[in-house]
Amino acid sequence: MSLFGMYDYEKAGSGVSKNAPKKKAFFAFFELYFRKFWKLIRLNLLTFLFCIPIVTIGPALAGMTKVLRNYTLEKNSFIFHDFWKGFTQNWKQSVPVGLLDVLLTVSAMAALKVYPEMANNAESGGVLYIVLCVISISFALTVLMMNFYIMPMIVATDLNLSSIIKNSFFLTCVSLKKNVITLLIVAVIAFIIGVSAILHITTLIIVPIWPISFLGFVIMFNSYPQIQKYVIDPYYEERGEVNPEYGVYSAEDEDDILFVDKGGEEAPIESKKTKQKKNKTIS
Repeated sequence: MSLFGMYDYEKAGSGVSKNAPKKKAFFAFFELYFRKFWKLIRLNLLTFLFCIPIVTIGPALAGMTKVLRNYTLEKNSFIFHDFWKGFTQNWKQSVPVGLLDVLLTVSAMAALKVYPEMANNAESGGVLYIVLCVISISFALTVLMMNFYIMPMIVATDLNLSSIIKNSFFLTCVSLKKNVITLLIVAVIAFIIGVSAILHITTLIIVPIWPISFLGFVIMFNSYPQIQKYVIDPYYEERGEVNPEYGVYSAEDEDDILFVDKGGEEAPIESKKTKQKKNKTIS
């Protein structure tokens, strides 16, 4: 320590151990998000531009998902290169998913408008239309939560589309609590943007800049660990292997490792300034 408690930045510390306790998800999320903030802004703009033709919405989201997956795994990522790679390599599966999502969104909005009006105008049997409206909303919410997993699995696995849809429904049910939290965040952001747009249409200028990548990052951060746990990890466990996404080595690989992580174990390296202070004598 130096005068006024300021730290000596020339003095090297002992490093951070790879076995150090993990940060809580809330703090880990915001630390990673703000570290990638400006990159996410650029990713949002890129995704928005590629979504303008309706038919490319799916591939554009696949491209964004590939970049966000790298960020979640804390891997290096070149935004346009990885975006384009995700776009071009996954278009066969992502195009029908994107178009189906657009169709279901329009259908859900129509149901919310039409069924309540029909219930109000019906002389008898209005309850039936309310029930149909509730069913439509429940179906739309289920599909929305399935989408938390569909695109990440398209990008991260070699599964066919039918298997991806089955797995996404399974994960929607198994991780319901986490999915509801993600859904609430999506709903709050959508509500704020919608109300802001009603009050002043110019607030929609934020859409090409921020919310798409933010919501995508929230979804990836919350959902991808579930995909690892229930889909990817079992695949490697059946083969007696370790999921390479975790960046760990097996005991058999120890002889091939060139550099060993000694974070948290080394003695601090003394700077020249520290050595001079130690050697200084009082006359």
